[in-house]
Amino acid sequence: MRKMILLSILFFTVMAGFAQKATDWTKSFPSKVKWYKITDAGVLVVGTNDALYGINPGDGKETWKIDQIENIQEENYDPIEGTPYIVLAKRGLLKSSNNIVDVVTGKLIANTRDLGLAAITKRIHLMKNNAVLFYGTGSTGKPTLMMVNLSDGQKVWEQAKLFEKNSEQIVSEAGETSDGIFIATNRNIYKLNKQTGDILYSVDMKSDVPVAAPKEEKKSMFGLPKFGKGIDAGANEQATMTSADFFQKDDKNIIYFWNQDILTAFNVADGKEVWTRVELPSPITNILYDTHGMLVATSEKTQEDVSKASKGGGGLIGKIKRSSAGKKNRASLLCLDMNTGAEKWNSDVDLQGDVMAYKLNGSKLILATARDQGTNFISIVNLDEGKSITKKPLSIKGEIRDLQIVPQGLYYRTEDQINILDLETGDKTWKKGFSVKNCSGSNASDKTGYVYANDILYKVDFEKGDVAEWVTGIKFDGKEEPTSVQVRENGVLLTSDQNARLYGFDATQKWHTYQPAPGRTMAGKLLSGMGGLASAMVSAQQMAQSAQLSYAKGYYGSTDPAMDNSIKNANANASNFAGAAASSFASISRRFKATREANNYMAMLTNFGNSNQAKDAGVMMIDKSTGKEVRKMLFGDKKDPDYKLDELGKVVFYKADGNEIQGFTF
Repeated sequence: MRKMILLSILFFTVMAGFAQKATDWTKSFPSKVKWYKITDAGVLVVGTNDALYGINPGDGKETWKIDQIENIQEENYDPIEGTPYIVLAKRGLLKSSNNIVDVVTGKLIANTRDLGLAAITKRIHLMKNNAVLFYGTGSTGKPTLMMVNLSDGQKVWEQAKLFEKNSEQIVSEAGETSDGIFIATNRNIYKLNKQTGDILYSVDMKSDVPVAAPKEEKKSMFGLPKFGKGIDAGANEQATMTSADFFQKDDKNIIYFWNQDILTAFNVADGKEVWTRVELPSPITNILYDTHGMLVATSEKTQEDVSKASKGGGGLIGKIKRSSAGKKNRASLLCLDMNTGAEKWNSDVDLQGDVMAYKLNGSKLILATARDQGTNFISIVNLDEGKSITKKPLSIKGEIRDLQIVPQGLYYRTEDQINILDLETGDKTWKKGFSVKNCSGSNASDKTGYVYANDILYKVDFEKGDVAEWVTGIKFDGKEEPTSVQVRENGVLLTSDQNARLYGFDATQKWHTYQPAPGRTMAGKLLSGMGGLASAMVSAQQMAQSAQLSYAKGYYGSTDPAMDNSIKNANANASNFAGAAASSFASISRRFKATREANNYMAMLTNFGNSNQAKDAGVMMIDKSTGKEVRKMLFGDKKDPDYKLDELGKVVFYKADGNEIQGFTF
């Protein structure tokens, strides 16, 4: 997913002995801890030399143990996002397996070898059916497609004579309708009976096989890939990589399909194509819906471009096409009739780069785009005419952080610029616009925003299209500048590495805290721990943004296309959870609802001693509303602390020793 709410992290130095080492629990394992993960359900999954464990984050007690799967590496682990399931994928030269585990109960839901599959080449999650499709080699050596129910791990059906040729490869995600399952191969589209797997009908459709970018693999002395981490690392990527997809809109009798080359629609009942196939100049990146029709944005790059750049690699994107003039087509915007697929404009709208954010305003569509080399643009499109208002996309400095429609035009903010564009001409006409370095901001509503730049906190009135100096002369200690602005219920919070300051809505300072940064040696050690902390927060932050943006409007709400997709999936999952009896899904739902409270805290990497030694390292939790300390956690004598933060579960996990994990709650 592309946008997310970042966790604020600060370093503090306090007097020696001020913090005491006080864990809430300690869990020792019979062998060395090799890796550990925070799951979407909140359970801590720990991989050791002897087994896989599920740990209750509240008390550190072992809730389950799986020891029948040999040598589980971190590379084997792949969560099915938004569910309580994880996949442990192992790959060999001739055989491979997928094991699916419910992390709440510890139940080994499915083992593909036990189900009769010798090797797995594709795995497709069926969200609506709470099932998985496995495609690979059966026990007889024939290509086999199998559907497995995730509720009980039972095989629903198995088909060994499904495709026209054994060389067919599945290239798409699944389309799930009330009466069937759609999948696409490199040769055809198939509609399957979801009770039996029988083919209800097929449609001739050529699609490119997805290609992964090449990765450097360590080879054995015979030139073959080494087993273990090297060969397992790509197992999940290969099994889940696709280059085509299905989707539905309001009319459930119609299903849409796209691959790298075309976009079309079929009647669900009989497979009759109801569109004239739309040839795409480049692969689809975003689809928007408006009264004008289906707005389709395509990518800047094609598979051939990426392959050349990576010397044979590729992405999930298709073949290159050329216009009649011989020029490579790049990113474009198409407007299609939802009923027929007919293009409603005479010519495409050319874009510069892929769409990063958008704003719909009546007949105006504003697109913020970015190219791979880091250049950024804004395009304003008249949807009535299908033409760009500006002669060409307007180059801007920095990646878009905010878009707002104001009476004077389009307000935009990047990390380096603030200005207003005239919606009719695209000219930058706002006299109070300015350029800065590392500008940051946050919006209180669709009427008011706050921006920090040039030692000033500005208040932006979106209704008047005006900006005013709200707090001036802002100075952070340690020669730092604020790097983050967050609007909270009781004021506006500014933070940097070593500083945090809250201003009330009357522009008066409520509290400020600063501690000098730790020494370079200690900071380097602590930063190595941050990698685990930050990566552990991705799921929580995605949930938080999905919850926040699902009801908001405009850029203040959902203008990030990647986040739109996350919201869609989260809402769909939430609907499934509500109807599920399994406590496993209930755990996901509870954590989703905890995102608001989780945003009240920030973690601070801290030195609790007088020296800058890494042995004095710890984490301090701070209440964002009051600036008060919630909890101190001293890690002890470790020179390179290894820890992860579960913001939703309010637990810090610390790998204290080779076979020991400690838990600190806050």
